[in-house]
Amino acid sequence: MTVKIRRYRPDDRKAVLAAFRSNVPIYFPASEEAWLRSCLDQPDGPLFVALDDGELVAFGGYELSEFYHLGTLVFGLVRADRHGTGVGRQLLHYRLLHMAGRKLRPRYVTVDTHPHTAGFFARCGFVEIAKWPGGYRSGLDRVDLRFELTDLAVSLLRG
Repeated sequence: MTVKIRRYRPDDRKAVLAAFRSNVPIYFPASEEAWLRSCLDQPDGPLFVALDDGELVAFGGYELSEFYHLGTLVFGLVRADRHGTGVGRQLLHYRLLHMAGRKLRPRYVTVDTHPHTAGFFARCGFVEIAKWPGGYRSGLDRVDLRFELTDLAVSLLRG
């Protein structure tokens, strides 16, 4: 598997939506597709796709808040048939390193997710900071996690 990560382009839209739908309802409620479409149409930060032999297998982006000195991961998703292949970790590391290279490098990176995917982020160095039973509008539980984007963390991500 040779994964290439690049910026999202509008012609990726159909494949991103298909990758999202492959994760419904286990990892995302169908109701979040409207938010994804909005994110694709008017992103608040850079969006990326991961391609394996030209085929889109993952998508995700991030937003930066200058005021809070904070980065927030948005829509990290891997096509369901590619779960467990390492592409999610590659895309996560890419996004973290991309943030680290920004002039306004955030001190912390946060992500909110469901309990069944929080373990992935914990294994990648994120620390759980909150649990919200029924924290999403869909009624699903929410877990908030944070990653400290230190120089040491960046060197470990590169290594």
